[in-house]
Amino acid sequence: MKFKGTITLTIAFIGIVLYYFLIDVPTAERKREDKIRSEKVLLFEPGDVDTFSIIKNKISITLKRSSTSEWQMTAPVNAKGDTAAASTYLSFLNNLSFTRVVDDSPKDLSIFGLNTPTLKISFSMKNGGTQGIRVGDDHPMGSKIYLARSDENTVLSATVARNNLDRSVYDLRDKTILSFETSKVTKLECTRDEKTLVLEKVEASWKLSEEKNSAKGSENEISNFLNSIRAARIKEFVEEHPEQLASYGLDNPKLILKVISAKASDPLTLLIGKKGENGFYAKILSGKNVFIIEQSLFNTLNNSRLVDFADKSLVNFSDDEVARLNLRMDDEAIHLIRDEKDLQKWTIEKPVNAQASTATVNSLLFDLKDTRIVEFVKTFVTNPEPFGFDPPEKKLTLTYKDGKTWSLILGNQTSSGEHYFARRTGEEVVFTLKRSSMETIFRSLNDLKDKTLLEFNKDEVRQIKILKPEQTFVLKKFEKEWNLTQPEKLDAVPDFIGNDILWTLNSLEFESALSTDPGDMITGLGQPRLAVELLDKKDRVLAHMMVGGAVAKSPDLYYIQTTSNPTIYTVNKRILSEIPGNINKFKVQSKSE
Repeated sequence: MKFKGTITLTIAFIGIVLYYFLIDVPTAERKREDKIRSEKVLLFEPGDVDTFSIIKNKISITLKRSSTSEWQMTAPVNAKGDTAAASTYLSFLNNLSFTRVVDDSPKDLSIFGLNTPTLKISFSMKNGGTQGIRVGDDHPMGSKIYLARSDENTVLSATVARNNLDRSVYDLRDKTILSFETSKVTKLECTRDEKTLVLEKVEASWKLSEEKNSAKGSENEISNFLNSIRAARIKEFVEEHPEQLASYGLDNPKLILKVISAKASDPLTLLIGKKGENGFYAKILSGKNVFIIEQSLFNTLNNSRLVDFADKSLVNFSDDEVARLNLRMDDEAIHLIRDEKDLQKWTIEKPVNAQASTATVNSLLFDLKDTRIVEFVKTFVTNPEPFGFDPPEKKLTLTYKDGKTWSLILGNQTSSGEHYFARRTGEEVVFTLKRSSMETIFRSLNDLKDKTLLEFNKDEVRQIKILKPEQTFVLKKFEKEWNLTQPEKLDAVPDFIGNDILWTLNSLEFESALSTDPGDMITGLGQPRLAVELLDKKDRVLAHMMVGGAVAKSPDLYYIQTTSNPTIYTVNKRILSEIPGNINKFKVQSKSE
């Protein structure tokens, strides 16, 4: 019985919940919506309006829908309407509500200023219907106004200011100066003082030119410039059909701006004339009316220089595109060439023939792409000598796979010593670069050489011999484990000990190479303080190196030699501490594992 009672209560509860959500809540929502509708001054959908007019003192401002989202002003002038302003205005009227009915059958509308209202609003709907309101006097209590619908005399009061209902020709007229899509602009010409600045898109990049000056343009800077022009608005409409343009200075414009877009038959041309009290007089070449633009727009156009749009990235390229790299500095020329089959391999051709350090060359190319121009100094140079370009102090040239080249030349340092004057291929522009950035790019021959001392395959190593005057250590690898077999047997030495030794030797680089052998008495290589030998599973020697004594004038450096190369090098003394040479290190590390 209790079970049946529980089922009954559950069903009753579900029924209540369903009634609440399916009947009670929707009913309450409908009542709320009905109340809102009953309090609206006008019942219409903004999308259904075909034409609307604002009549002030018998003068009508009329806008007609020209498409789903666009409006055309038909009175008092024929001009494109401001779509956003028209939509906002209709939405406001659609949401306008009255607070109370003041008088449903007034005997005298003049009391409320509704007999001959100074402001009327009317709509013509797409279905042919009409609606509208008359706007009367302000309510004596303030912050309210008297209203009446066009087809009835019932007086309503609404909490709204008159200026919210009123709109001017300027408010509802399109104030766009130049209408274009930034992404589709292919060329821009700005003529002032008989000089024309040209920004032209060639394929995917921008090219700048002005008289004899030229430079590569910055996509970001030019887009920002175009967006500022596109966003500019007419400040004031002056004259619709001027009989002459001389009084506005538009017969001989102070500034001419042309914007050319892809697939457009004619450029958009803006003429800017004299300065008036509120700004500069202007007109569109293809239009008739004269208007005023803001001082800020004139300044943007008039003060822009070629260097303002120049690309501040030094150079852009794909690493794989570079086939050759030439550096000239301190009367030394270094030529590097990339292996066509192995793109990670570089060879030094001049001044010596040697393997180049892949890591160093890659780092140089990365730093080159990452370098930014600090400041553009001069757009055209007639005498390069003051900047130190004749001849340049340093020069870098990239040769690409397609045979094209790009060069950077460095001149003198600036007075602060923190920057270099510089120029690049095909440009007259002089700019500055950080001295610190250039030091990472213009590497010395020694920096660019491959300084790896030992070459071996780590996976082939099965035995490591560490020979010191006082003791010899032998590590052997059995499958994946390293065991110490000499000077005493120590099984299962931690893997990282053997692996660390191999990594250290594989990445070991020399600091300098000696042109002549000074002899064992100097180098100490006759009786080395450390020797390391790597063997494979057949006891064949894969690599062998010996460390001698310290360099007399550089105690942080030690002499080193490998059996594969008779050249004697110097190496940082870190190698002595990175190769274990004490039995306790093996034991302690083994216990810690």
